[in-house]
Amino acid sequence: MQRIVHALIFLVIVTGVIQLALTIPKPPLSKEVPTPTSVTKAKVFLKRPPQSYVLPQSQFVAQSFNNCGPATLSMTLSMFGKYVSQEELAQEMRPFNNPFGGVDDKSIFAREFATYARKYGFESLHRPNGTIDLLKTFVANDIPVVVRTLLNPYEDIGHFRIVRGYDSAKPGTVQNPAKQNIIVDDSYNGPGIEIAYSDFLSMWQPFQYGYILVFPKEKQDVVNSILDKEEDETVAWQSALERAEKELKQNPNNTYAQFNIAIAQYHLGSYENAVVSFEKAEPNLPPRMLWYQYEPVLAYQKMKNYDRVFQLTDAILQNGNLAFSELYQVRGEVYKVLGNTEAAKQEFENAVYYNHNFLTAKKALENMN
Repeated sequence: MQRIVHALIFLVIVTGVIQLALTIPKPPLSKEVPTPTSVTKAKVFLKRPPQSYVLPQSQFVAQSFNNCGPATLSMTLSMFGKYVSQEELAQEMRPFNNPFGGVDDKSIFAREFATYARKYGFESLHRPNGTIDLLKTFVANDIPVVVRTLLNPYEDIGHFRIVRGYDSAKPGTVQNPAKQNIIVDDSYNGPGIEIAYSDFLSMWQPFQYGYILVFPKEKQDVVNSILDKEEDETVAWQSALERAEKELKQNPNNTYAQFNIAIAQYHLGSYENAVVSFEKAEPNLPPRMLWYQYEPVLAYQKMKNYDRVFQLTDAILQNGNLAFSELYQVRGEVYKVLGNTEAAKQEFENAVYYNHNFLTAKKALENMN
């Protein structure tokens, strides 16, 4: 009997020890305390887009000839209290410019726009695959969005605009359906221009629905939260590719969808497929398409199809766009590979002549000398 009592007492003691052990917190796996920057993302509260929202107007700038890029950047910077004239920006972004037209640098590229915005102390990035809902979300969270679209539907002139508002609440009737508009500041047409969603999308599609964000550093978490997975540029281009493929499937005659497939494939490193896709779109493309997006030229260069590089660049340079410095750079690189150093040097000189701020061309020319 005494043994049984001792056994019961022992059992009670062991059970208590086990229960006590289970209640003691386990030590952390690491002594380091997680920080918002290294382990967890800061919690961001996004504003839900209301039916209508318009940001305050920028300091409007009426562009000089072909100067929509610098003029749009000037207006964008003004929305954050930074004032730089379009003339000053033009001397940096497209120094071979002519306020009255003629032989001049016709345009800048989205990556250049973002690069120069960063020079003025702002964060900036370019992504494809924008949507109306995405624009509304950025605007509702006080971030204007720069887009490149066609100047007008059914034309082939590229044009930068600032999206700073939208209106999806206008009442309608059976006879006059409700109008849903994007509101832009447009250096060519004026401030506060309203464009119907359908027209806006049709003018936006030829540029992969691309958009440029310019914002102060304190807005970085907001931007990242809105971008979500497409904060990663590769993910964004993959999404753009899938969207273009879907649009082409819905309408096999959609030339812009076919072209967008080629552009996305180039940015994803699939150069051979980019060339194939471009050649499917090429017969139906408007004449100025490669003025604003010359990735097909670069794809041919990657594939070492130099005859096509010269064919496409000749067609552009000899038909209204003589001051396209990037094309001279590509031609110089090709001539150098082919061993024609004199021709390469001449092309690099042309590139620098038409843009004395073109560092890649200046370095290439220095190496030749």
